[in-house]
Amino acid sequence: MLTAGFISNLLGTQLPGPGTIYLQQTLNFKAPVAIGDTVTATVEVIEILAEKKRVRLKTICTNQEGTVVLDGEAFISPPRRV
Repeated sequence: MLTAGFISNLLGTQLPGPGTIYLQQTLNFKAPVAIGDTVTATVEVIEILAEKKRVRLKTICTNQEGTVVLDGEAFISPPRRV
C-alpha cells in the first residue's frame, strides 16, 4: 500500500497538483517491493470527461529494474482554474 501512496502523492503535488480531488483508484499488485528498492510512480491521461469534469488516468509504479510492481487506473477531479 505504500507504493499506492506514491500515486496519491504524485496526483496531489504534480499532476494535476494541489486542489485535485482523488475520486477512485483501482490497484493491481504485480510484483513485491523490497526494502531498499527505488520505486517510480507515473501517471498518464487516458480520457478527459469534460462534461463530468473528471479525468481518467493510467497509473503505474516500477522498481529500479523497470519491473511493474503496481498498475491500475484513477479517476480525479482536477482543480478549477482561478
